[in-house]
Amino acid sequence: MEQRVETLRQTGRFVFHVAADKWVWDDDVYAIHGYAPGEVEPTTELIMQHKHEHDRPLFRDTLRQAIADGEPFNVYYRIMVHDQVRYVVVAGEGQYDGPHGGSADRLVGYYLDLTPELEAETSAAATAAVRASAEARDTIEQAKGILMLGYGLDADAAFAMLKWWSRNRNVKVREVAERLIQVAREGHVSHPGLRRLLDALLDDLTASRPD
Repeated sequence: MEQRVETLRQTGRFVFHVAADKWVWDDDVYAIHGYAPGEVEPTTELIMQHKHEHDRPLFRDTLRQAIADGEPFNVYYRIMVHDQVRYVVVAGEGQYDGPHGGSADRLVGYYLDLTPELEAETSAAATAAVRASAEARDTIEQAKGILMLGYGLDADAAFAMLKWWSRNRNVKVREVAERLIQVAREGHVSHPGLRRLLDALLDDLTASRPD
């Protein structure tokens, strides 16, 4: 009988070695896909099987472009885990073994599973949002817009990412929103400039957390 695990963490790292068509996942990316560490070999074929059928072309095109130019990339899509839909952001960039130029030798980056935040919306949370000051709502809406621009998210997913940051930073959503607005006001609003700074905020969490 296959051993299955639940997602314990919502973000994990990956490396894709292009020439060998070989993926390397950390334990958390296995968990996001519903597997125990090392339970399966993470091939491109397996990864595509987990994609929602309507999102496969988007992922395939994003992957192809990322390999071709090595530029920072991100894609927001659905994966299927035990017949359940999960909502993830995959972001990364190309790396080269030699001088920069041509196709990337590998892609490195991370997965972020936004499903828990998207599913946590309750009537109580909605009521609290309505009661929030107009200033706080405006700040959060601006930050959502920044995330929608930087990651290509819809409004719900952008708010889910804010909540994820808030929980992991142990600060209020408004404080996270204010920080993102500050980043944008410093002039880093172009893609990939904004994306790199947003990734750095998330990277700090994934890289420094205890094993």
